[in-house]
Amino acid sequence: MNASTASSWRRTLTSEISRISGLAAAIVAISVVHSATAQSPLISRELLLRLYYLPILVGAYWYGAPGGLLVALASSVAYVPHVWETTRRLEAGRYAEVVVFHLIGITVGLLATGQRRIADRYQRAAATLERANRELRDSYEQLQRVDRLKTLGEVAAGLAHEIRHPLASIRGALEIIAEHSRSDGPQAEFSRLAMLEVERLDNLVWEFLRYARPHKPNLQPTSLREVVERVGAVLGVEAERAAVTLQLVPCEAMPDLFVDALQIEQVLLNVTLNAIQASPPKSCVRVCQHVEEGYALIDVIDEGPGISAEDQARLFSPFFTTKEKGTGLGLAIAHRIVRAHRGQIEVQESSPSGTCVRIRLPIQRSNRPAESSQSSQATT
Repeated sequence: MNASTASSWRRTLTSEISRISGLAAAIVAISVVHSATAQSPLISRELLLRLYYLPILVGAYWYGAPGGLLVALASSVAYVPHVWETTRRLEAGRYAEVVVFHLIGITVGLLATGQRRIADRYQRAAATLERANRELRDSYEQLQRVDRLKTLGEVAAGLAHEIRHPLASIRGALEIIAEHSRSDGPQAEFSRLAMLEVERLDNLVWEFLRYARPHKPNLQPTSLREVVERVGAVLGVEAERAAVTLQLVPCEAMPDLFVDALQIEQVLLNVTLNAIQASPPKSCVRVCQHVEEGYALIDVIDEGPGISAEDQARLFSPFFTTKEKGTGLGLAIAHRIVRAHRGQIEVQESSPSGTCVRIRLPIQRSNRPAESSQSSQATT
């Protein structure tokens, strides 16, 4: 029994003891008041005797028919001596009133139990409706995502034809200008700046195309450790430039996975690069691997400012970015690739500062299930 369960159990026990003590105290108090008013008018004493109905009603409401019956029995034990003291015998009417005590306790208890059952049924129905409503909202968001992707695919096809070909011409013209310009002249400097902008625009178009027209994963037995090491080698220079330590934590028990090595490498490049860019100088970015319940887990943990709850909800949406020059497609592409591998990518709680992005990939003995799943996803 953990601490929270024990604390809850103690609170429940204390509450029940208080209720039972209150019922017993009410019965005793009525008996004491009745004894103290033995010389009072008969009508006052009769009204006091009727007060025994109050604990019976409360006990029946709290504990149902069994509780009402027990409190009625206790009230009868306290009631009979007062009647006997008054009349020296049990009259038929008094005897009938004792029976009424028990009937009221049972009846009110049954009604209270029925009312609780109805309330529980309505609560379960409300919870079911809430769950169904949440599932409908999720389905609607998925439909919206599919609709956006369809529109994006159409736009990307036009971008590929209308932008990339002119960019190639502009690039060629800039190269010619650079060749015929002095290396220290203004023409060379302007052509260099223009070339950088052309390359940035070309990369942006490529990201559009990669997201709008994803390729089906080519699932092959792959060493996840080797993929992570390649990512570490590629991003090592970027980490040194940002004065950030990039630490790779392998898992010796990690088996080979049936994944598309290039696509998973792209996912890790996007996520790890974001972590490096979000981390302050002299901090550390860790890429940790471990196995958990049939899944290979990769945690990319940084020491940056963290991500707000509002931004976490949109983190993997297309075109959402918190960077000044970001496209908002890197994590969206990573999300799509991981989902195509029947995995998950999500933000985990890390520390008061920093972010942990967890990538979860299934460990499969063959690639047939994933391939069949991908064929169905390609159809949709």
